[in-house]
Amino acid sequence: MNAVTHDSSLDADARAAVTIGRPADELRTLWLRPDTQSRIWSHFADVTPIDERTAEWVAHGPAGGEYRWRTELAAGGTNELRWSSSDGADVANAGVLVFQPAPGDRGTELHLDVRFDPPGGPLGQALSKLFHLVPREIVLKALYKFRALALTGEIPTTDPQPAARKGGTDR
Repeated sequence: MNAVTHDSSLDADARAAVTIGRPADELRTLWLRPDTQSRIWSHFADVTPIDERTAEWVAHGPAGGEYRWRTELAAGGTNELRWSSSDGADVANAGVLVFQPAPGDRGTELHLDVRFDPPGGPLGQALSKLFHLVPREIVLKALYKFRALALTGEIPTTDPQPAARKGGTDR
């Protein structure tokens, strides 16, 4: 994300942005729906809403490892959402999602910044890269899934289509 167009107080490890042809209030409402987070982060973790502000996350890591944490939404303005993990999280993290008007009245720009603190310090970071769990890719994929959901009402997938080769009957 370009620092000229977005100034965040979060020192992010992962930054991504996407433009969606919908108004910001509609996108904010969709993001906050209980089922949205579990759908857009499914490539990274299982997300279970606890209440309106809290969710339980379970990510499956290399060698069968399982990492758990809770996130809680913080108070924020109408143009942003902030969250952070609770104390004792296996993967400490914090994030901010900012909604800005897109140029040319083309909808809304979403800027997502997330900071991950993988388990094991430098070793955990090396393992993350080795197993292709790169934070920017995780964040970017979540935004693309959210855009698809916002524009079409669904997230496209190749599972379990027979010709998709992954999980299909044509192995």
